[in-house]
Amino acid sequence: MKKKNILALISLLMICLLLVSCGAKKAESEYYYVSDDSMYDSDYYAESPNKPGGFSNEAKDSYNEPDYPTMPSPADLSNLKLTYTADINVETLEFDKSLAAILDAVNASGGFISYRNEGGGYTSAYGSYSRKWISLECRIPSGNYQSFIDGSSEFGTVTSLLSSMEDITSQYLDTESRLSSLYAQRDRLTEMMKSATLVSDLIQIEAQLSEVIYQIENYTARKNTYDNLVAYSTVNIELSEVSVVTHQAETFWDRLLGAFSDSFREFAGFLENLLFALIYLLPFAAVLTLIAIPVIRAIKKKRALKKKTLERSADPVTIPKEINK
Repeated sequence: MKKKNILALISLLMICLLLVSCGAKKAESEYYYVSDDSMYDSDYYAESPNKPGGFSNEAKDSYNEPDYPTMPSPADLSNLKLTYTADINVETLEFDKSLAAILDAVNASGGFISYRNEGGGYTSAYGSYSRKWISLECRIPSGNYQSFIDGSSEFGTVTSLLSSMEDITSQYLDTESRLSSLYAQRDRLTEMMKSATLVSDLIQIEAQLSEVIYQIENYTARKNTYDNLVAYSTVNIELSEVSVVTHQAETFWDRLLGAFSDSFREFAGFLENLLFALIYLLPFAAVLTLIAIPVIRAIKKKRALKKKTLERSADPVTIPKEINK
């Protein structure tokens, strides 16, 4: 009876897990994805029952569609000062090939590498192999930013991709306005210096002019930084060498098989590291063995001698018969 109850409980749990996985899959099939390009389409929010957010003719009369916020068109974006940044994590089985693909894509887009940090690719003293990795900061012309991001799948398996945009138009215009005001102030001070006759006035005007020139240099450097950020987008790439690339598990069975696969792979890696560790420890074990053998023999010899001494002292003393008489 106990065995039947256990089997029934296991069957019930398996049925529940199947229902949960089926429900998750159904929820995924009902998800609608809206691309950014579709928001530029003026007919996107048309009354169509086949489009997400659309309405049938019957519901049109009873529902007043709200005013949806619209994305500015590319023509409207031309006057804005926008900076783009992306963070991409890539896994690969062929590290050198993927790195060459990244460098070729950067050169083809007219960009350059502003930061590079790499490591790995060696075997430690314990026999474990440290896999290669590299961090790159790529500066890509903003006009080629989107095409560079779209081609990132050629680098390897992209595990994550985060792209962001920042509008710095207000900061840029404020900097330009301050520069215009400072240039006008510099010109006025220059004219005042030409017409000044007193030495005290000249000293005061020169001090003010020096301060204005210093501020002009600071705001000019800031404006140049903004121009550089707008002209060249920043793409941070983390490339890692792996033995098995990461795959997104979609169902319960995929996750279960992935768990078993990862478990066996980690166990095989542990045995491999253990084997190399034992090989590296062989010289130390040989030296310890050479030292231990004489010590053990000496200890055994000493114990045997001590045992014989005790046995002799324990033997009864034989008294001659003549003495007894």
